[in-house]
Amino acid sequence: MKHTSRIVALGFVGVIAAGCASKTDLYMLQDDVKELKTQSQKSGGQNAQVYSEVEQLRQEVALLQGTIEELRFKLGESGQTGVSTSGDLALLSADTTASLQPLEKVTFPADLESASSVPDSGVSGIETSSASAVDDQGLYDTGVRYFESYNYSSARKELGLLLDNYPSSPLADDAQYYIAETYYNEKWFEKAILEYQLVIEKYPEGDKRPSAYFKQGLAFENIGDSTNAKVRYKELVQLYPNSNEAKIVDRKLQ
Repeated sequence: MKHTSRIVALGFVGVIAAGCASKTDLYMLQDDVKELKTQSQKSGGQNAQVYSEVEQLRQEVALLQGTIEELRFKLGESGQTGVSTSGDLALLSADTTASLQPLEKVTFPADLESASSVPDSGVSGIETSSASAVDDQGLYDTGVRYFESYNYSSARKELGLLLDNYPSSPLADDAQYYIAETYYNEKWFEKAILEYQLVIEKYPEGDKRPSAYFKQGLAFENIGDSTNAKVRYKELVQLYPNSNEAKIVDRKLQ
């Protein structure tokens, strides 16, 4: 019986850590949980603790999903554009134990774009249009140069074109990460959270994923949501224990 519960628990961890489970996987998991509950009842409650932990994890996943969807809804209602809502949310790992709370307040800078952008004509050595950037590498290089010159609006334009025209490019995850970074640097942390989420969701094998977990946690901290920040830090430490970011947040969690 103990062996069965361990298999079910490990299966649940695997599905969550992957962040991209199919409906069939989820249905199978639901069946396994039901079977575990039945077996636990028959055995006099020996597996009740395992089942309780599984249920708690499912609730935490739903709460984090609700937090991020709430941000997407509020940003959409504010009339802002450019936030992608495609893809399923990356799920939490099995060691997540924090009790998540929805964000109480979301603020939106009134003139964020105009305040942070540098006029194209004043940026030396950077193309003023995408005409010369004919492929994904060209768009990426131009976007990064804009980013490094603090012209975040133009950087988003170039990197967004890369994502639209070359969604399967090996540079796509880096482009999405830089888009998130533009909002973070503009201190528009709510929108940065959503863009980092896309790095986590859409590019599970990408090398920017550890950084996305880390910076999303920092963004949550900056809007006063330390609970969700700790959740992301725990996820980072579990999934990427050898990363530089994990070594940094490990001290935060102690």
